[in-house]
Amino acid sequence: MAKLSGITAVERAPTLSRRAYLQIQQAIRDGAIRQEVLYSENELAETLGMSRTPVREALISLSREGLVAIESQRGFRLRQLSADERREIFDLRSLLEPYTARRLALVATEEDVRRLGTLIDAQQDLRGPGQQSEFLALDEQFHLLQSELLGLERTHATMTSLRGAMWLIGFEALTLPHRHEDVIAEHRAILDAIARHDPEAAAAAAHEHIVTTAAAVL
Repeated sequence: MAKLSGITAVERAPTLSRRAYLQIQQAIRDGAIRQEVLYSENELAETLGMSRTPVREALISLSREGLVAIESQRGFRLRQLSADERREIFDLRSLLEPYTARRLALVATEEDVRRLGTLIDAQQDLRGPGQQSEFLALDEQFHLLQSELLGLERTHATMTSLRGAMWLIGFEALTLPHRHEDVIAEHRAILDAIARHDPEAAAAAAHEHIVTTAAAVL
């Protein structure tokens, strides 16, 4: 069969449920939706200026990701991750992130190192209260960018799926003394090894970062 050429894909605007999903996700990340609070779907739909149906669809998607728990006829609340769920998340990270750092150390360009370093520098500038959400956003970019630079689509997709739960955990970790500074130092250790093209040191630094973060919240 002949290949089609010269046809431009149709760009579709995000569906209402997708828009609701993104806005609820951002509210979780900003801390506007908090632990231990039961929220009304109807009130959320009214706040978003939408009908209940797209909001319900968005909440179902977030429920599948393990971020929210839907309580029938009552509303929804943020999930409380069990100890086993937390261990599983960190176990998966300890497999994927050292693997990615090791691979990137073999092939990283100066531009790759610069892009990763820019994210760490931006984290360094976030010292004031109320900046946890921005700090965690940069943290997410730092970790996901590595697999993106390598074109590891499956690894990237799996890591992305873990990040929602990491937001629930990350706010807890950042309440600990000196954790901001420790995260930055750990990120720089990973990047320094990548910049030196030292794959084993990069993997070790990534593993140490995950172990230290896990120890802080488990």
